[in-house]
Amino acid sequence: MQKISPLFILLFFSSCVEHFEEKEVYGYYTPFDYKNNFDTLHLQPQGVYHRKVYDINKKLLLEMDGKWRLENNHRIILSCFYFNLDDDLIKFPINVQDTTVGISTYFETHNGKIQFCGVGHHPDKNCYKKIK
Repeated sequence: MQKISPLFILLFFSSCVEHFEEKEVYGYYTPFDYKNNFDTLHLQPQGVYHRKVYDINKKLLLEMDGKWRLENNHRIILSCFYFNLDDDLIKFPINVQDTTVGISTYFETHNGKIQFCGVGHHPDKNCYKKIK
């Protein structure tokens, strides 16, 4: 049996990763499939993001600025980020005050839209898609 070259394996897996220019990822993102709240994240130049989170009644509960960066043309790192897991913010409005942690996940293209998933504890959920 032939050995598979480690270089071949590295090239195979690295070719599956999408690459994005920083200007491509600037814009507004919202989570999809949320039912209990609404969330907007605006990725801006110079590594700044602006975020607003509303409860289901459209009451603004969180408005903040934070830092973000693009690493290796595909990984997004967000600092001081509230893990929005589609919380019921009418019952638990205090949840939005927890903005002490950062996240790291990957950009990808799905149905022609840039998105990132895995925000929080579910790698295939909590996806934010670019809306403009």
